[in-house]
Amino acid sequence: MLSHVKETLNASSKGRSKLPSRGALTALVTVLALPACGGDDSTIAGAQAGMDGPVYAMMSTVYADTGDRSVYFAVTSSLDVEELSLDQAREFGGVANYSAVGGRLLISSGEAPTITAFDIDDAMEWHERDTLGFGAYPLSDNANFFSQHLVDEHHMYLPYDGYKRIIWDPTDFEIDGVMDDTNLELDRDGLILEPAGNRSGIRYDGHVMMPFFYHDEEWYEFAASSPIAVYDPETHEEEQVIDAPCSGLAIASRDEVGNTYFSPYDYGPLLPLYGLGPMPCVARLTPERELDVDFTTDMTQWTEGRIVNNFRYIRDGWGLANVFHQERLDVDFDAPMTAEIQDQVWEEANWSVWRIDLEHGEARPFDAVEVPTFGWNLMEIDGRSFLTIPSEGGTVIYEMDADGNLSEHLTVTGDASWIRVR
Repeated sequence: MLSHVKETLNASSKGRSKLPSRGALTALVTVLALPACGGDDSTIAGAQAGMDGPVYAMMSTVYADTGDRSVYFAVTSSLDVEELSLDQAREFGGVANYSAVGGRLLISSGEAPTITAFDIDDAMEWHERDTLGFGAYPLSDNANFFSQHLVDEHHMYLPYDGYKRIIWDPTDFEIDGVMDDTNLELDRDGLILEPAGNRSGIRYDGHVMMPFFYHDEEWYEFAASSPIAVYDPETHEEEQVIDAPCSGLAIASRDEVGNTYFSPYDYGPLLPLYGLGPMPCVARLTPERELDVDFTTDMTQWTEGRIVNNFRYIRDGWGLANVFHQERLDVDFDAPMTAEIQDQVWEEANWSVWRIDLEHGEARPFDAVEVPTFGWNLMEIDGRSFLTIPSEGGTVIYEMDADGNLSEHLTVTGDASWIRVR
């Protein structure tokens, strides 16, 4: 196979926005575009002709006793499969992750900072198309989709080095360059600036709003507020920075009218319980991208004083969140903190899922989830909602109706998630 190497910036004339020609655009790039292995032009044409039906991809991460992980990707033509085993999946080593743009499955590799595009035909056969290398950039976690935000089919942001972001084209597989303009404080009172990533996989229609937070090297102390950077979808410049009065904001979700909610994830309950830090809280930005100062709340008045994080808006004025049950610990929070208590905080037995009613200012345990848990996830696909709950050795996937009722849908080995490819 021959590789085609480009050494020019390529914001071309395809009707898409160009990056600004200014000092913020810094990087010359090397793009690796690899044709499909093991097939000639007729094979490629045949695969494209047989790609009319829907395709869904499931990612499952399996951990060995040594701590090593293997990541598997299975593709199906329907959401209503009765069984999905690892024998049906394709394995990628290390820290792999996925996304889908323009009907193609994109996989970031943990063995090298690369992203590879695959076509999946109607027979669920894989056809490797393009590979894009990011080795010129000091990425701390390969080219992981965990961190990335999709602007449109020709622009995706890959943050790195704190505030910088690679602008790349997930359709044509070209790197346009790097933006390094920012009004973010690079540190705050000795704490490190951290891009929060995109844990919820939110896709904005227009301006991307990317949360950041500040923490120490042990991820123990967090700054009391978190900046949210807003990027223009045409120029990709940082348009504004909103300082939200909550620690560790990392989870973004949006309601029907365009309000965006930001909730913490890594910032835990120990510091506030010992009186050493603020309560975790949820901030809301209006559709005009302004901080709703009347909304900010820690929700403890609704949970009988229990601490809340990982809030996700669902629909019709309600959402789900993690609630920490400090009463399950035999702890005197007026006494000195111990290492044992630090270990217990993140045990799932001390957490549960609650339903948060924003409209009426109420909360109650989400009884549909009968087991204590911290690591649930929500996926919206084809107008259907799927809630994943960790179980011993795997993940139980439930379908959730508009009222929050759950029906067991599928059990999968490992930590699993699901997306629609096309």
